[in-house]
Amino acid sequence: MSTTADSSKELHKTLTISRGVGLAVSMIVGSGLLVLPGLAYASVGSAAVFAWVAAAIMVIPLLLVFSKLGSRYPSAGGVIGFMQAAFGRRVASPVAYVLLGATACGGAAMAITGGNYTAVLLGMPDAVFPATLAYLAVVAVLNALGSRLAGGVQTVVTALLVLLIAVVAAVPFVTPGFEMQGSVSLPMNWLDLLPAVGLVFFAFTGWELVASTTEEYHNPRRDLPLVLAASFVVIVVLYVGIATAVQVSLDPNDPMVRQAPVAAVLRQVFGAAAGIAAAVLGALIVFATLMGGTWATSRIIFATARERLLPARLTVCNRVNGAPVAAIVVAVLMFGTVVVLYGAGVLTLDQVFRLSAVNFIIGYAMSALAYGTLFRGPRNWLLVVLACAPVVVLLIGFGWMLLYPLGLLIAGSVVHVLTAEKDPVPVAAPPAD
Repeated sequence: MSTTADSSKELHKTLTISRGVGLAVSMIVGSGLLVLPGLAYASVGSAAVFAWVAAAIMVIPLLLVFSKLGSRYPSAGGVIGFMQAAFGRRVASPVAYVLLGATACGGAAMAITGGNYTAVLLGMPDAVFPATLAYLAVVAVLNALGSRLAGGVQTVVTALLVLLIAVVAAVPFVTPGFEMQGSVSLPMNWLDLLPAVGLVFFAFTGWELVASTTEEYHNPRRDLPLVLAASFVVIVVLYVGIATAVQVSLDPNDPMVRQAPVAAVLRQVFGAAAGIAAAVLGALIVFATLMGGTWATSRIIFATARERLLPARLTVCNRVNGAPVAAIVVAVLMFGTVVVLYGAGVLTLDQVFRLSAVNFIIGYAMSALAYGTLFRGPRNWLLVVLACAPVVVLLIGFGWMLLYPLGLLIAGSVVHVLTAEKDPVPVAAPPAD
């Protein structure tokens, strides 16, 4: 991936609304879609689909926060840029390291999952590690070829992904002679849904990664709210559709509900070939997510280096296509390091996912606090409270894993002290509205 580079520290503005929607959908829809509908169904029964609706409603305040912050303060760092605008470099520096820790684990988890699905497709269960490395290599090359090409690939892959998920959701309703094994019904007590809501809320994480693309829009104030709104609608329709298909197709006591609910739905149509069909869908989901995650991670690395918190070499962009190639390489190396730790038995896949999630959730909370600082007034602070409430509840359940973001916050603070010249004055807050 050799490049001809100059010292430009500006990313090319190549994102359109359609590419932005494709990128956003791929960053949010992850491999959890293949498992979480079944886990929620097994947890609360026929009312589980309403847990997805409740989680979608809970995430709306966060979307409003990211929409307004991203359109007013577009930055390759996303949350880092918001913290810089609200509190200055002193606070933004530790948060930058928390986000880097989140993306390192998140990207590795996606790569490992993709390696598993690819090994199934190839009929080579022992090929997970080489398949994982192949995923990382392909994604790195595509991202290094520039955001215009990567965005185009992402749009096509996401369109195909949405089509396949829609087909799976429609399978129970278009199959001749189909007999429902389950049902959908209102909950007897809405509070009984809370465990399932907390479970499926993780399927709606990733918006902080979308925020890191804002610098690459021609007109972020116009485009970003449209991208967030359109991608949110697409994602909710897909999630509710899959959850409904799982519930009407399967008995809640079926062991496949917890293990591979989407594969079980496909089994009713494709029979023995259901495993291959599910593996194709899973591999495609993971590829799209890893493409978007690598894009976002490289931009976070780029923005962190621009704040002198990482080597300046990582701010250099390719002169022809505008890709921050050095940052992309470092992103993939970060993923690869966690993959090696997983392969060595130091971390389990569940721990890798959870270590990523705890950092991202902290990023949500920080974004809400930045919003409350930059946009004053009772209405805006009400939005902050609504955005932070589910975040605080979720953080309580992580226990000792909170030590991971705490360590990163300390490391970021130390690097800030070592590299600080003069803390830039925070951007003036706009008038309250």
